[in-house]
Amino acid sequence: MDTPGPVGAPPFVLSPLSRRRFLQAAAGTAAAAGVAATLPADVAAAAVPHAPPAALSFTAATNGSASLSPAGDRLIAEVQNTLWSVPREGGDAVAITPADLEPTRPVHSPDGRTLAVCAYRGGGFHLWTLRPDGSGLRQLTDGPWDDRGPAWSPDGTRIAFASERGGDPVTGSPYRVWVVDVRTRTLTRISGLTGQDGPLQDGAWEDFDPVWSPDGKRLLFVRARVAGTALEARTVASVASDGRGAVRMEHTETAAAQVMTPAVSPGGRLAYLRTTAAPGASCTLVVDGAAVAVEGDVQPVPPRWVSRDELLLTVSGEFRIVRPGGTEAKAVAAAVAIPFTAKLPLDRPRYRVKRYDFESGGVHKARALHLPALSPDARQVAFAALNSIWIADISGGRPRKVVGAEPTRYLLGPAWARDGRSLVYADDRDGLLAVRRRDLASGEETLLADGGRVFPALSPDGTRLACLDMSGNLLVRDLIAGTERVLAAPLGAGGLPGRPSWSPDGRFVALCDRNRLNQRFREGYNLIRVLDTSDGSSRLHAIAPHASIADRYDSGPVWSPDGRHMAVIHESALWLLPVRADGTPDGEPRRLTDEAADHPSWSADSRRLLYLSAGRLRLLDVADGSARTVPVPLDYRRPTPADTVVRAGRFWDGTGETVREDVDLVVRDGRIAAVEPHRARRAALRTVDASRHTVIPGLWDAHTHPWQSTYGGRQTALQLAYGITTAVSLGGFAYEQARIREAVAAGALAGPRLLATGELLDGARVAYSMGRAHRTREGLRRSLERGAGLDWDFVKTYVRAPGWVMEEAARYAHERLGVRAGSHLCSPGIQLGQDLTTHLQATQRLEFGHATTATGRAQQDLVEIYTRAGFHMIATIFTSVPLLGETPALAEDPRVTRLMPPWDEAVVRQTAATAPTADQLTTLEREIDVYRRILTGGGLVALGTDAPLVPVGLSLHLGLRALHRYGLSAAQALRTATVLPARAFGAERELGVGRHVIPRSESILSK
Repeated sequence: MDTPGPVGAPPFVLSPLSRRRFLQAAAGTAAAAGVAATLPADVAAAAVPHAPPAALSFTAATNGSASLSPAGDRLIAEVQNTLWSVPREGGDAVAITPADLEPTRPVHSPDGRTLAVCAYRGGGFHLWTLRPDGSGLRQLTDGPWDDRGPAWSPDGTRIAFASERGGDPVTGSPYRVWVVDVRTRTLTRISGLTGQDGPLQDGAWEDFDPVWSPDGKRLLFVRARVAGTALEARTVASVASDGRGAVRMEHTETAAAQVMTPAVSPGGRLAYLRTTAAPGASCTLVVDGAAVAVEGDVQPVPPRWVSRDELLLTVSGEFRIVRPGGTEAKAVAAAVAIPFTAKLPLDRPRYRVKRYDFESGGVHKARALHLPALSPDARQVAFAALNSIWIADISGGRPRKVVGAEPTRYLLGPAWARDGRSLVYADDRDGLLAVRRRDLASGEETLLADGGRVFPALSPDGTRLACLDMSGNLLVRDLIAGTERVLAAPLGAGGLPGRPSWSPDGRFVALCDRNRLNQRFREGYNLIRVLDTSDGSSRLHAIAPHASIADRYDSGPVWSPDGRHMAVIHESALWLLPVRADGTPDGEPRRLTDEAADHPSWSADSRRLLYLSAGRLRLLDVADGSARTVPVPLDYRRPTPADTVVRAGRFWDGTGETVREDVDLVVRDGRIAAVEPHRARRAALRTVDASRHTVIPGLWDAHTHPWQSTYGGRQTALQLAYGITTAVSLGGFAYEQARIREAVAAGALAGPRLLATGELLDGARVAYSMGRAHRTREGLRRSLERGAGLDWDFVKTYVRAPGWVMEEAARYAHERLGVRAGSHLCSPGIQLGQDLTTHLQATQRLEFGHATTATGRAQQDLVEIYTRAGFHMIATIFTSVPLLGETPALAEDPRVTRLMPPWDEAVVRQTAATAPTADQLTTLEREIDVYRRILTGGGLVALGTDAPLVPVGLSLHLGLRALHRYGLSAAQALRTATVLPARAFGAERELGVGRHVIPRSESILSK
């Protein structure tokens, strides 16, 4: 890997795209090319509107489900996470539910007096009933399992639904059909019973979306076959409503599509929706086995029969009653819309935004001691900080540097040998992460494992090494024989498993891994996984039923040297779990701390535990429970870049469309002091001749995830190489992010300035390794306390975080930290005080989200949220990646061939080898159209990538290309990666346009 450029340069970058047409457009020579939208001169107003409206007015519903009363006089409709009552003839809608209920799929009882909904209040999907006016709210089901998709029996005494209940929280639990008696709340399982025969039962399957036959004798539902890690849902099956007898096949979809939400008319006609995925995404109504031509965009919510021949659908944001044609159902004979206006009251937060400290000079305390490890004798601690490994005495005094990394490299994970004489750690000096042992007395180093190896742990006798490879496989290497074997592959995707820990006898290795509860949704629990190195067998253990270890990084399990306990982090506190010799839990876990805790490590006598708490290093005596802070006086100074003059052939400063020519950028004390016509021989310590290039403000990537445990120093170096001088983390490991931010500020790591956050604050279930699991308010409090200790710049909740987590996290972000908060969920995010969404549409906790339809379109309600309420959008344009195929030479760029890791280089080459298809371009254009509408309406869209889920750096430029291709001028597109993200995160006083502060490692890069 090559150094991308000099460390310590001015605040502008020459556009690293060598695409002259794009640059010429930025300079005004092709300004009219491809411009299809008229946007405000500055694209967006302030980060928070001057006078937010008291309410939003919705006249359309994106993926809003609905139910018409049996009398036909009123519609109950879901619009942006709220249920509304609308007259049948249309008109003003009345809200009948609060935001925190999160109701979906409303359905009337046969007598019309009661509604059933599936709601997420509290952190799980359960069935609730209420009256059509919103009164009488009652919870029917509860517990740790999800219950979804209610359907009333014809006699109104029972509700069928799909649920995971009855399964196992460790081995997993597929969805099956259940029935609850509304009067007694008695639950009865209907499908998947022992001895019950039926189709697709030769492997794993899921049953969901039940509906009753008109006579109430049978239940129809979707039966989906599990194929690998995906579902093939093409079968509508049925079973007797009491569960007796075999399941039988009712209908099989022959198209390569997914079946969802069947509905049976009073006359027995079967309707359902058929969907296909992007890039040829579609949602089609099927009746009597044939596709129905519906004018508009059919949305993926349950169709409801309102008579023998009429269906209630949501189409293009409207609630419509349609009458399918004859038995072949080739056309819609009639369609009547029910117009509505729903006014959603708003109470948007107002708070003072933090003042970012980007100034050079001064001494700053290092907050981030990364992955600290207690020495066996409990007298020293090893840790990573400022891109070096240090050792500090527990008694105090300045730490000493053991090994440092070059600015384009990275190191992490020090661990002690059992004798305390050496450390093992990982670094990427040779390109990919490798494990090395360093003798502390002599400084001699030995390479133990290379080719992408991380999180090393030596066996107690020192003869074997456990570590992870870049795919998350657990490897055990015999250091004497030089052989290596894969002991286990990871159970869950979404990041590496946790750091391995050896049993005292060296037979077992324990780590944190994630199960997957079912194949409909990807989340599960972080569990203890114990592997027997003698035979490779594996066992999973939960620390408690339906409980997760906090995250899959370094939250344990950490085996005590005496073998009697494992230390784990749960609900962001330190716990002690008694275990047997083979790692099987042997009693209830015991909480050791009420304060926040991370990264535990043991002393050799198993009496003391070292951990981090909100930026402080703490040493706890397990016997008496006492804890003390370990002082580590480590600080750094932010260097001031040399005074520099940059001669720019063309210069765009981030404001307006004007491009100046042949100017000098005069940089003094780390800031742009002047932009003046070029004058030869200006006095400066450093000069840069960019007279043949266009100079622009450094780019932002407003959505990244620090992934140094696989990318090492490549991620930050790649960002710089592609002109990114400010990156925003929207989720990662808290201490690692703080460490990266400090290392960049100190000039020890070549990378953009980083706006850091913590982990993805989630509910009880998690997906990614960086998801932080919470079931309790105390656990959330501890997680948020770390935000103050580590000075977070953003707070993010994830898709399973219930409303109370979203609301409390936003409150803490605003009142304590003065920063933005956001999630994937425009609703209920907008109602619960969040500031933005980190995507237009991404993973949701529902079967469908409130942002775009199945075909990628957005309706008026979505645009209203982002243009009228001061709610912001981070655009992550995954759909732009196929544009690589239009310029295959991009795959030969040295940043791809020399800086990207081999797995990303392979993806780029493969993608570049194929031209984008018509479907891919249509999908991309449709997405960009949403951003154009928001920008045109005065909203704020900041460009991000979600890197490294997509190729780092390059993906930002593909997003800029896409914005320009489909309607934005070059300057307007560039503002989504300069001034607008600065406004979105409250940093516009310091960053975003060409007059701001210079980070230490910001570089000028040639085209």
